[in-house]
Amino acid sequence: MKTLVPVLASAAAVAAAFPANADPADGYGYHPMMMGGWFMGPFMMLLFVVILIAAALFAARHFSFAPKGDGDKALAILRERFARGEIDKEEFEQRRKLLE
Repeated sequence: MKTLVPVLASAAAVAAAFPANADPADGYGYHPMMMGGWFMGPFMMLLFVVILIAAALFAARHFSFAPKGDGDKALAILRERFARGEIDKEEFEQRRKLLE
């Protein structure tokens, strides 16, 4: 019986709270957010998802750490050949100008 009293008291408190939250003005019918809410809710969610995807693509394109292309690789090979002494300075400068 001692454990039943708090349960009944809690149930009575919850039941008493329902009339306090009731809106006498026909529920949410007059709430400004409900005017066209069935259209704007999904529309805004779709817009938010599109903005997220666009931001992710922008970040991937502009902040990628991928190699810039074959020119960088060719220039690296040219520098290695120059460092090993396979080509002289004049040939290195000529080929570097062609690659850039």
